[in-house]
Amino acid sequence: MQLRIVLAAGLLLTLIGVAGYVAYQDTLLPIPLAAGRDMYTQPNPEFGEDAALLEAQMPAGPGLEAFLAAQSDLALIDPAPGGWAGQLASGLQGSRHGRRWRIAVRSGWRMQDGSPLDAARVGRAFGPVVAALAGEVRVIDGMTLELRFKSRQAGLPERLAQWRVPGSGPFIRQGHALVRFDGFIHGKAGVAGMTVVTDSALMESHAWARGLLSGRWAWAVFPGSIAPDDMAKVRLANYDEIHLKDGSIWFLSRRLRRLRPDGEDWTHTRLFGVWKGATDLPYDPLGL
Repeated sequence: MQLRIVLAAGLLLTLIGVAGYVAYQDTLLPIPLAAGRDMYTQPNPEFGEDAALLEAQMPAGPGLEAFLAAQSDLALIDPAPGGWAGQLASGLQGSRHGRRWRIAVRSGWRMQDGSPLDAARVGRAFGPVVAALAGEVRVIDGMTLELRFKSRQAGLPERLAQWRVPGSGPFIRQGHALVRFDGFIHGKAGVAGMTVVTDSALMESHAWARGLLSGRWAWAVFPGSIAPDDMAKVRLANYDEIHLKDGSIWFLSRRLRRLRPDGEDWTHTRLFGVWKGATDLPYDPLGL
């Protein structure tokens, strides 16, 4: 009898210990998010300059698709020095075991269709990619949702910085064109829009150089093979030559203000704070 009591007590203590450990592992811990105010620095165009329509020449491909998506569809969080900055998320928590994550959606965010951003909208956008990771989305309330997974997802913040909510950004995408969304929460972008030209024939050496010399494009990606005489003329034109980490080279018009290509990943380059001035800037190798 006494042995049974001892065994029962031991089993009870074991169950309590296991339950405590499970609860401890399931506890949500906050992940610091910077405010992200600098992501959308206000442009400062002169009268009429905010009506500028930019034209860029880039090769078609995944990089271009990612760049255009980044202008029209935003992620919950964005990389920031030393950590993460909130974009569509105002708060992020993760459990110790990495299988449960809670996201607080930023309130007051207006979507391009006029509706407010909420947890259900984010859940619908992320449902397929979460399901592919053997997880599920649970809407806790109007502005909070949880992601639950069967296995540890230690790198989920990196994924959240890549998953985007359609129609949440400062530009409305129409194919290879962008049109300013004047209802964006951070204010009005400095240009009315942008069209990307992907015609491969225009990337031929002489045609590409002639386009730059005529001032057709606000910026153009170097096609990789230019006759020396053409390149000499281009380098005397009102463009700055910017070398990016992936090996691509951009030629930026000196009328562009505050276009700062992301050297680590140019697809993250933001168009919001850019505007096109009426006069050329002095030569600047950084294009700033």
